Amino acid sequence: MSLRAMSADSHMDLIYLPPDTFTSRMPSTWGDRTPRVVERDGRKVWVSGDAVLGPWGVYGPGVTGGRRGRILAEAGFASGTQTRPSNPIERRQDQERDGVEAEVIYGIIGISRGLFTHSGIADHETLAAVYRAYNDYIADFNRSQPGRFFGLGCLPNHDARAAADEVRHCAELGLRGAVFVPWGSALPVWHQMWEPLWTAAEETGLVISFHVFEGGAATVGYAVQNIQHPASAGSWTVVAPLQMDEICASVILSGVCERHPKLTLILGESGIGWLPYMLERLDDTYEERLADDLGLKLPPSAYFKRQMYATFQKDFHGVRAMAEIAPDNVMWGSDYPHRDGTWPFSQKAIEEQFRGIPAPIQSKMLWENVRRVYKIAEPGRAAA
Repeated sequence: MSLRAMSADSHMDLIYLPPDTFTSRMPSTWGDRTPRVVERDGRKVWVSGDAVLGPWGVYGPGVTGGRRGRILAEAGFASGTQTRPSNPIERRQDQERDGVEAEVIYGIIGISRGLFTHSGIADHETLAAVYRAYNDYIADFNRSQPGRFFGLGCLPNHDARAAADEVRHCAELGLRGAVFVPWGSALPVWHQMWEPLWTAAEETGLVISFHVFEGGAATVGYAVQNIQHPASAGSWTVVAPLQMDEICASVILSGVCERHPKLTLILGESGIGWLPYMLERLDDTYEERLADDLGLKLPPSAYFKRQMYATFQKDFHGVRAMAEIAPDNVMWGSDYPHRDGTWPFSQKAIEEQFRGIPAPIQSKMLWENVRRVYKIAEPGRAAA
């Protein structure tokens, strides 16, 4: 029997977006900086100015690698014409096939740094305008399937005021949350400069998500003398969720949560198995070494339990540990349509992960927590 499930971590990548996503929404004054699809060397690619941002309509290099790659390839994701994730009807069909009732959808955060070794959009003002156009697009997409799609906005990370302005724009659009990329940001998230961002999010009620990205590649994530090795990409894939540990510690120890008690923060695709140790170490280190300097009113773990949430796809031991420590702060996600995810066999993955877990805990992690965090109404009812 299928268990009720809502995905707290799904995706809408640049490679799947309609070719007119930006040309139909950005003023003509942006000229060729507006992202568009062109043909280069027999392939369709996204470009902005002189930068090639990535392919269009295909998952990307290596999609057929490994068991997960073969599953996606058989579903058409390596065909060069795959746009199911951005087609509302087909995307919903994919979720029904997977037994997923609703999705929180992360957007085009990779466009700032490039996809699959391609260039990103380096100019801050251009990137902010592209994000605004995407946010307008995803708001329209959400409305295409009310109660099913909850796409998140994207926030610029070069300027706190610009980020705060976009938070308010996202709220006006009816979005429930937005993604902030700490890597490559003007200053670290613990810095006071980001106060306008946290204030805007708290005032609007917009949920702020962090998501695994390009951090944590100091030793394994780069080419050596232009030589690529499968262990490099493989090692990064394995350890990527752990890059969220510093973000978690930074926002708590810097007092962001204490100053903004109504702020909600998400660690997207972080996994959860490392969190019990992290929360224990936060409390112990704070008590033994940091309390005199930081002067927080609560133990660090209390701020996590009050205001922070983490998502996971498959984390057998993490589910059991967090069921005991903080079951209200964990949300399952399918990661559709990525290779690191569980689609189209999410129900099988859920059954394996939650075997022996009490039904009330299952419900919290699979749908109750995400519904509460993002104010997702029950079918036939208005949102809270």
